[in-house]
Amino acid sequence: MAALFAASLVAAFAIAVALNAGPRLHGTPASIDVPGSAMHAPKGRARVEGSTIVLNALGADGVGLIVAPVAAFDADEYSRVTWHIASEAARGTDLLMVWRTREQPARTHTASIDWSRGPATVDLSRDPDWSGSIQGVALAVRGQLPVPLAIAGFSARSNAWDATAADTVGQWLEWPRTGGRMMVTQMSDEARHVAPILAVVAAGVALGVAFLIFRARRRSEPVAAWAIAALFLAGWLVVDLRWQTILWRQHAATVAQFAGKSLDEQYMADVDAPIFDVARKIRDAKRARGGRILVLSDSAHLGTRVGWFLYPENVFYGPRPRDPAPAPDRLRPGDQVVLLLFRGIQWDATRGMLVWADGRTRAAREILSDGPDFAMVEVL
Repeated sequence: MAALFAASLVAAFAIAVALNAGPRLHGTPASIDVPGSAMHAPKGRARVEGSTIVLNALGADGVGLIVAPVAAFDADEYSRVTWHIASEAARGTDLLMVWRTREQPARTHTASIDWSRGPATVDLSRDPDWSGSIQGVALAVRGQLPVPLAIAGFSARSNAWDATAADTVGQWLEWPRTGGRMMVTQMSDEARHVAPILAVVAAGVALGVAFLIFRARRRSEPVAAWAIAALFLAGWLVVDLRWQTILWRQHAATVAQFAGKSLDEQYMADVDAPIFDVARKIRDAKRARGGRILVLSDSAHLGTRVGWFLYPENVFYGPRPRDPAPAPDRLRPGDQVVLLLFRGIQWDATRGMLVWADGRTRAAREILSDGPDFAMVEVL
């Protein structure tokens, strides 16, 4: 029975590879890779940090564009592309795969990317526009960008048989790390897989059951119910073994990340560490206590998280998207205003004034300041 299950599983795996691979047996090269440090942003504001490029803000039209320089390659041979993103998605952020072809250099093609965390992978083998010779690729970011988006690299994988088989097994063995804060589900990271393990194992069990039925009919004997049950049990154990491995690796990583640390140290070890670092500077600043703190940011996510970290102080975080900045006469003496990537009000340190976009002003005293993107003042 073990031999039957193993043979059925191998057959199902071979079928999965055949359905997802191209006509070539070997891919040369197996992958086209571009590090984040080699990319640039013609739209939006970005910076290079080590081997990654970090998109800090979208352009004036609400779009950011990260271009990965690549030599021209055949679309039919490299249909699985991945943007290796080192940060998590925030609400309102949409990603698009953008490319141009040598045959239609004046036309820009796009494909949406369903992504929430980890590598953003899209299979373009069934996209009619992914054809000919690809000579330019880019990642478009639309909507909102509450937190910076860090991109470690771009890769286009060969769809040859050897590369497809390697990708399939590699995805089964990889660990969908959650950052220690989210629940993992059995199917949470398999939508982008070339061939999800659950589908392959189910197909293997189905092939095994079909063989048992075929053999029983040829021998004119009943199908052994215990044999079918054994195949289902074996398939369940294979899938559950991967699930248990994910859970134990997540448990060990979470313990290593947070165990034995103070609350501040746990915040600094989490994915929101840069945001908490800003909130901690505000919390520990030399300032009066007990008054109102207004956290103003064009990023709802950023303002909300900073405000949450400042509790239990009397914090208001806003305005909501499309709401106007609070008028000067709505601020009371003693109010502490935090301007964090906020365009509605600017801090003029030389004049000691909060300056609204329409020219209105209000006198204030500086508490903290770090360039045009961050300031904390006390209203006079």
